Amino acid sequence: MKSGIKYKDIEVGTGQEAKPDDSVLVEVHYFLNKGEEVNIFEGYPDHQFVIDLKSRDFIPGLRYGIVSMREEGIRELKISPHLAFGDKGVTNKIPPNALIICKVKLLKIVPHDFRLPTPYDRRRQIIVSHGGEAARNLPRWQFGLINDGEYGMTINYSIPGMTWRHTRSRNYEGKLNQEEVDHIFEEIRNFPQLFPNDVVKYESAWADMSESAGNTTREKSTDRLCIGVSNYEGNTPVVSFYVTEDNQRSQSTTLFKLISAILKRPELQ
Repeated sequence: MKSGIKYKDIEVGTGQEAKPDDSVLVEVHYFLNKGEEVNIFEGYPDHQFVIDLKSRDFIPGLRYGIVSMREEGIRELKISPHLAFGDKGVTNKIPPNALIICKVKLLKIVPHDFRLPTPYDRRRQIIVSHGGEAARNLPRWQFGLINDGEYGMTINYSIPGMTWRHTRSRNYEGKLNQEEVDHIFEEIRNFPQLFPNDVVKYESAWADMSESAGNTTREKSTDRLCIGVSNYEGNTPVVSFYVTEDNQRSQSTTLFKLISAILKRPELQ
């Protein structure tokens, strides 16, 4: 087991053993270190998920911790922050730098194309994030848009003399009409194919942690800051890529124009 994960098998299953390249159907309950259960993913009342163990769809500690479990087995995982939700946490649910406890039941090893019929199967999502840079007074932010047009953005401004653990936080919400939503999803879905030279591949990016409690992505060859973009259908990423913060092609899209307009709103400064 990787460093940063402690596990205890509550029940050892009798079925097939999960390997690192498997997809699995699991029931997962998340708890804070003091025992409080948190519901991270809304819309899954039975807490069941399909996880591709070699993907990045779920936190690393959970994916690594499921490997070697057997079907029908139950395992408790204690996951350190760097393999969980890190110094960002999950707004209003997981504090920054929190140790997470996961209680996992491995229901079945499934084919890679297996999907659960959940409400999220009908809800497209786009997540865009920027790690920020205190040295240039650039905020850390995350933007999310779902299929019905509702969107939200959380912006964290660094405070001089303090680490990224202490920020000024601002939130903004809005709603787009269906025509605008469909246009944005089409733009983002097609962007990597139409403009492959504008996309920063994962192997060409690195995590810059030079600022205390900071973690922002940069392009290796130019050292420019990157913005992460992911388009999901349920838990499955349709496209996921990086662009540099000054990339003109991405800045001209409807989505990035919306984000830029939000960042310039006086009440969010």
